[in-house]
Amino acid sequence: MKDENTNDQRLKALFGEALGTTPTTEQTEQAWQEFITPRRASSNKRRSLYIGITSAAAILVLMLVLWPMMRMDSSKESIQVFASLESPKEITYTEEGERMEVSTPAGTTTSVTLGDGTQVLLSANSRLSYDKDFTDKKREVTLVGEARFSVAKDANRPFIVRTEQIQTQVLGTVFDVKAYPQTSADVTLYEGKVEVSLNGKSPRQMQPGEQATISKEGKLQLAKASSEQGKWAEGEFAFDNKELMEVMIEIASWYNISVACQHSRLLEEHIYFRMSRKCTIEDIMDVLNDLGVAKFIMKDKQIMITNK
Repeated sequence: MKDENTNDQRLKALFGEALGTTPTTEQTEQAWQEFITPRRASSNKRRSLYIGITSAAAILVLMLVLWPMMRMDSSKESIQVFASLESPKEITYTEEGERMEVSTPAGTTTSVTLGDGTQVLLSANSRLSYDKDFTDKKREVTLVGEARFSVAKDANRPFIVRTEQIQTQVLGTVFDVKAYPQTSADVTLYEGKVEVSLNGKSPRQMQPGEQATISKEGKLQLAKASSEQGKWAEGEFAFDNKELMEVMIEIASWYNISVACQHSRLLEEHIYFRMSRKCTIEDIMDVLNDLGVAKFIMKDKQIMITNK
């Protein structure tokens, strides 16, 4: 500001000289004001514009700095691993015409004997629908959830298990089918042979010890089943170097409890875990916390997985 006043005084003196014949001080001042006033206004506008541009630039820089942080905050929205299902409080049997339906609550299994002698062990939060008397041509059931089938042999009537994703057809064998809502279905074969397909299309033959799953691309794939597969029928949780995502889906579907995770990378952690299914969910969470891969807390009637 001081330099600006000095420059004005110099210009004012030169301006007086440019007026010619010795003007009075008042004439010089009047002429000077008429000259300088509009230019000062223009200068102020330029200064305001400069300040405005500078402020806008500062705001832009600040936004560029903060935007990744804002994106990080938004990415912290929890990932839904499993949402609790509608299930009865006790084992229920429903009869409608020639159709029967059996439903199980959380933490409970039940055995069902079908009209042909087939034995079914129905897992928790599961529903099995079937005809009281099978026809002469086929035996067909519908499953939501998980079950083990020990199918009575009948060469003339194939046994078909339908789920939303996978269809399994056999003549006589022992196998598991898991098809809970929100999760990918799978079939594990223990004895005999089965034929699996997606909605009845492009069937594939399975051998004992194999598991059929659905890939991320939506294709049916066969692989060797893990040694702990099927331990649920013996009343155990058994996981040998399994991803936390798979472990939590299994636990959630048994206890019928919602699970969410704040960081997707935690779900990729591999753990070893074995416990009785008779344990409470609180006992399960205590053991999971002891593993040290993440923090498990009960919040708003759901399990929340966070950083340690």
